[in-house]
Amino acid sequence: MCRRSTGIARRLLVAIAAIVVALGILRRGIERSAIVRTAGGVVTPSGADSHRSDRPAPVSPGFQGCPAYGDGGDRQLNVLKNRVDSAAWISTPFATVIDLGWPSTIVKRMRDGWSRRDSISVAEKEGLPVAVEGYFVAGKQEGPEATNCHGADAGFRDWHLWLSATPGKDRRRSIVVETTPAIRANHPEWSLNGIHKLVRDSTRVRVSGWLMLDPEHPEQLGKTRGTLWEIHPVMKIEVWRDSVWVVIGVMGDG
Repeated sequence: MCRRSTGIARRLLVAIAAIVVALGILRRGIERSAIVRTAGGVVTPSGADSHRSDRPAPVSPGFQGCPAYGDGGDRQLNVLKNRVDSAAWISTPFATVIDLGWPSTIVKRMRDGWSRRDSISVAEKEGLPVAVEGYFVAGKQEGPEATNCHGADAGFRDWHLWLSATPGKDRRRSIVVETTPAIRANHPEWSLNGIHKLVRDSTRVRVSGWLMLDPEHPEQLGKTRGTLWEIHPVMKIEVWRDSVWVVIGVMGDG
């Protein structure tokens, strides 16, 4: 009787173990299916394939000898910053972008260290082609950065522009939008003097480009930016003139 009970117990344990294994396989299959639907492919913990299937993969050929991944820092982030492809820009309210959240665990971390869950969470919004209206409240040329291979020449530096819902100089609730060397090479009509004139004149603008999360500057929140989400790179700038949106000509001329 004792032997029979022991045998039954063993068979029961084996059956339970088999069920546990089967459930594990099923769960992984469901997760994989969800990842494919969400991100356009299996998202590794590094987030290397974190773009969704319903939006294009970044086209980042590099610029004048500097590869898309730059010469240091977060290589995956650099590729996003250095994309050059265009899209049909989707009109997006300023408030929608400024109120977007992000996982707290990705702040100040390179993407190859993100968890799968965090990569999927960011991929839900990142890479959307947006067009956001507002006012430039400041603009400046950045210093040499790893993204641009630490190029010292002005043509190898990003411009940081601050877009706000209201005119003025308050950047605390602004969205950082950045022009990059590769894109500006196709827009010689863009100038920082022109940006500064738009700031002074409180000209309403519409900025089109790629939504991107930059987790490197949390210390700026509430001071010189309202979110870690950026429009980066900026692909088109328009101004509101005579009740229509006009693509900027020579901004320095006005």
